[in-house]
Amino acid sequence: MQGSVLSVNDAFLDLVGAAHLSDVVGASLAEFMSRGQVDMGVLLSNVAKTGQIRAYATRLINNFGARVPVEGSAAHLEDPENPAIALILRDVSRLEAVREAEGPSNNLPEPGRDVMDLVGSTSLKEIVGQTTDVVEKMRIETAVNLTRNNRLAAAKMLGLSRQSLYVKLRKFGLLDKDG
Repeated sequence: MQGSVLSVNDAFLDLVGAAHLSDVVGASLAEFMSRGQVDMGVLLSNVAKTGQIRAYATRLINNFGARVPVEGSAAHLEDPENPAIALILRDVSRLEAVREAEGPSNNLPEPGRDVMDLVGSTSLKEIVGQTTDVVEKMRIETAVNLTRNNRLAAAKMLGLSRQSLYVKLRKFGLLDKDG
């Protein structure tokens, strides 16, 4: 009930790249989850409130540092003598690869999806900084496109001086080599 691993099957050992049961039994499940205690907190609190959680998407970190996308479902096992939580994890890396091949499933640009992946593994200050950069870059690209690359008009549209626009274009790698 505290997130300690009591038992696993061979499939879990493969997911995390562990050789033996002794490598994982007794460890905290948070050690294997990409967002650590954040993931554990979500799982444990939802199971405590509702008795279960379904289709929880996260990533496991294997022994090589790779992040394996998984979907988990958990349920409270109501044994008065040995209360526990049963967790089923499914490797969804193939499904994720198919989704990526079909194209983005949402309207967020790639940097926006990258920022969402940081939640729980990065400080709020860093996430806000990266989010601001994504929004600023999108605004600049849109203004430049709307003005058909007229930099003076784009700068006015954005409320910037032309020089400030050039600084931001350089910052985001939006100047061409002749730029």
